[in-house]
Formats: sequence, C-alpha cells, structure tokens
Amino acid sequence: MPPTTRDDPAGPSADAAPVDGRTVRRQRGRAAVIEAVVDLLTEGHVPPTTAEVVSRAGISEATLFRNFGRIDDLQLEASITFLDRHTHRFEIPDLGHGPLDARIDRLVRSRTALWEAIGPVVRLGRARAVDNPELADLLRTSRLAQIDQVRTHFAPELTGLTPTRRTDVAAVVTSLTGFEAWDLLRHDLARSHRRIHQAWTTALTALLDPTGPTKATRSTERKSR
Repeated sequence: MPPTTRDDPAGPSADAAPVDGRTVRRQRGRAAVIEAVVDLLTEGHVPPTTAEVVSRAGISEATLFRNFGRIDDLQLEASITFLDRHTHRFEIPDLGHGPLDARIDRLVRSRTALWEAIGPVVRLGRARAVDNPELADLLRTSRLAQIDQVRTHFAPELTGLTPTRRTDVAAVVTSLTGFEAWDLLRHDLARSHRRIHQAWTTALTALLDPTGPTKATRSTERKSR
C-alpha cells in the first residue's frame, strides 16, 4: 500500500506536485505540437517549416525547440504518427475474392488511392529512414505486409508456381504497385491516374495471366484512347 499522510507525518514532498504538473504540461504541449504538424502534413506541407509549425501550434520558437531538440526530430515523430493513422488505407477490399481481373482492379485502385493520400509523407519518411532505425523498421514492416497481402490476394495464380517463382512474382507485384513505382510514374513521368491504372492493370495481367489480356485490360485501354 502506498504511504499516506498518516504513515508519513511529513506528508508528501512539496516539490512533487509542481514537478508532476510541469511534466504533464510538457507532455500535453508536445502532443499539441505533433497534432499541429500532422495537420500540416495532411494539408500537404511536407516537410512543414519551423514558421508554419509555430504559427499552427500557437507557440514560440523557443517553446518549440525546448520540447523538440531539432525540427527534424519533430517532423520524424509527426510523420510516424501520420503513417500510423493511415494504416487502414493499406487494406485491399475483399482480399482474395473474385475473378482475377476484379482482384487486379481492386489492388490497383487501393494502391493508387493510398499513395495519393500519403505519398508526400512516405517520401519524407524514406529520406529520414536512412538515419533512423525506428522509421526504417516501420517502412520495412509495411513492405512485408504488402507482400503478404499480394500472396493472399493472388493465391489462385501463385499456388501452382514453384516456390522460387512464387516468391519472385509476389515481390514483383508488390514493387510494381509500391510507392517508388507510383512516385516515378505520377511525378517524374507526369502520368495521370488513369494512365497509371491502365499501365498497372496491363502489367499485372501479363504477369499473373500470361494467356492473354482480360476484359478489364481491354476496357481500360479503350477508355484511355
């Protein structure tokens, strides 16, 4: 049982409450700043500047750097919080159900929507991951989870392959629809969402159904003309 004032005539230390109060206020202050940065990230300010952060959080630069040693530390912590809150976007609707062309379409739609929503933060995270093991582990875990999704989603097509071929195809599907591929097509090569959808659908169909293009592929090609 913890001591009471009856057990300890001297009572609790006079310094205990103020120290606890300062700790709580500091924790709340940090949380408020992180929320402000997450909001800025959501709005497309990637990475947010010091001026943007202090303006949104309603604090001074001195307070900001008292709670966070460097702006990079704050950006990193907020980026991890942001990505944690968007994990639901990695889900593929009706995972593993339906004909191949429908499964390909759902994967393509879910991945393009995912990267469009969180792409700028992922780009920042990849740059920060070089020097941050925690963030690097988070990204690695995400990639492995995506491979597991692909294995389940395309199990009928992968089951009949040799173990090596099965592993290779799952890895290629994952990389083809991954952030790096999307970022290259969307920004470096200036492809529209429709063009990316068509390209991925065509490539995945060729990889998973070598017998020929599906109706979905032909339909996508006609719409893009």
